[in-house]
Amino acid sequence: MTMSVSTPYADVSAAENVTLAVRLSVVVKHVVLIMVLVLFLLPLAWLLLTAFKPYAELFTSPPSVLPINGTLVNFTEGWAIGGGKGIGDSLFVASISTVLCLILGYPAAYALARWFSAHGQLSFTILSLRMMPPIVPVIGFYLLFQELSLFDTYTGLIVVYTFMNLPLVIWLLAEFIRQIPKTYEEAARIDGAPWYRLFWDVLLPLSAPGILTAGILAMIFAWNEFLFALVLTGEKVITLPKALASFFLFQQPNWGQLGAIGIVAIAPLLVLSYYMQRFLIRSFSVGSGGR
Repeated sequence: MTMSVSTPYADVSAAENVTLAVRLSVVVKHVVLIMVLVLFLLPLAWLLLTAFKPYAELFTSPPSVLPINGTLVNFTEGWAIGGGKGIGDSLFVASISTVLCLILGYPAAYALARWFSAHGQLSFTILSLRMMPPIVPVIGFYLLFQELSLFDTYTGLIVVYTFMNLPLVIWLLAEFIRQIPKTYEEAARIDGAPWYRLFWDVLLPLSAPGILTAGILAMIFAWNEFLFALVLTGEKVITLPKALASFFLFQQPNWGQLGAIGIVAIAPLLVLSYYMQRFLIRSFSVGSGGR
């Protein structure tokens, strides 16, 4: 009977092979991540470069990657022909609807978190309203707004955006509130704190990351929404997605102006998401016990 004898040299060789495999896997992972990052950032980089190119450079052959004679005229002209109004209307409508979603959604989320099961039908029913395709209710909203004189008004669009994002806000806030131990509320009640002090001093600070996360997502969805704005508004209310679409419908598209207004539209969301990313990560981990 033969027996295999392990030598120190064999152990060292095996350890080196394992270390080499680990290092190779790390290198491959980083290469893949860099490729994916470049894939996503390349359109944004091209949009940014296009925004600073004068009109003549947009059609040169072969195309120039970097602007030869950089200019800011695309920003001023794009703002003047409708981009400025689009940004202003979108900012107003999205901000008001986000605030309304948080004000209306927090009490509903608290009731859902404290008195209903996380895996019950009610939570899924509320979230399923957000999954409904916008094309389903848009015709009903159009006919209703015509009867109520809400067509082409800021009020009508705010109502629609609030209706659209409220289910998601309720569902997200409920998940955050479930992470807050009930003992904190019980201790505050034992100390004699009224309900408004309980809300202001206990619940609101502990659920602040959830409020910020839900607000960011509601703001992004309202800022980017196009179908409701297209069908339910006319010439008085022009959101940014509708204004960008009009660049193609009513004039020969100027790609420099589109790039400039596109960068102005994307930049605030990128900056906001960058500074609030830890709250976004926390929102996606609450279901797995993340804190």
